[in-house]
Amino acid sequence: MGLLRRRPPDAAVAAAPSADALVTVRALVVRFGRVEALRGLDLEVRRGELFALIGPDGAGKTTLFRTIAGVQRPSAGRVLTGGVHTMGMVPQRFALYEDLSIEENLRLRARLYGVPDAVARARWTDLLARVGLDRFTARLAGALSGGMKQKLSLVSALITEPELLLLDEPTTGVDPVSRREFWLLLNQLHHDGLTILVSTPYMDEAEYATRIGFLDRGRLGALGTREEILAAYSRPLVEVRSSNRLAIRERLAHLAAVDDVSLFGTRLHVRGREGTAAALGAVVERALDGVVGPGEVETLLPTLEDVFVLAHEATAGD
Repeated sequence: MGLLRRRPPDAAVAAAPSADALVTVRALVVRFGRVEALRGLDLEVRRGELFALIGPDGAGKTTLFRTIAGVQRPSAGRVLTGGVHTMGMVPQRFALYEDLSIEENLRLRARLYGVPDAVARARWTDLLARVGLDRFTARLAGALSGGMKQKLSLVSALITEPELLLLDEPTTGVDPVSRREFWLLLNQLHHDGLTILVSTPYMDEAEYATRIGFLDRGRLGALGTREEILAAYSRPLVEVRSSNRLAIRERLAHLAAVDDVSLFGTRLHVRGREGTAAALGAVVERALDGVVGPGEVETLLPTLEDVFVLAHEATAGD
């Protein structure tokens, strides 16, 4: 079920956290045998922010969350929690009791962590109404849809009014409508002042975050606001629209100025090695003369997915 940790303030270390840091990770290493799941990670989550950690499967996201929550012991490095005494966690897999009803799960959660019944009932009544589960309090948790289960997990984690909320890929396998509703609720909780650290494999979900970090192969890549990350992207990009995408991709892949050609639905994103997007566009147009029509080659601003693909390639040899 949602996880609550109670821990004393951490002792000072050589690399002191920023004044507004609620979570500080310093040179964190976590090993499982010969495998390093986290490899010298440095990260700060500031009080009151919604921080999204993006990464593929196996990047180390769950290991990081378990270490912050105190469930996993570091092999090296430190995790400081800035005096936080309560934190809630929504794990990737549903961890409440499926043979108990919504209300029974929440009552059990409250009693396990010493929340008085009357206080807990008032909290879950409000929270269930906010997530649209107030009509289903008698329904068994095992009979809920995937999206409803994640909403229940969130309510369970919030019953204790945590200072920090950790969510490990909470919308994986959830339908698009429920996924959007879940993120709108997180955004509302963030504006209410709750500090949130959430991991996700979905680039579009990062649009809700105040800051973003890319985690891949246990290392943290690009880090900052969406605008900062996109502004730091140094490669030129060109978009090609054509129904003959595979043939065009093969032709462009041999150009010395081209670093990568990726399929994006009905389009191609062409990444250059250096220079400006306008110069790359001219090279691409010459190479595709007679193959594509006017206006089918355009310069392109980077997306978060472009940034992540480049960061992933940069760590491929590590």
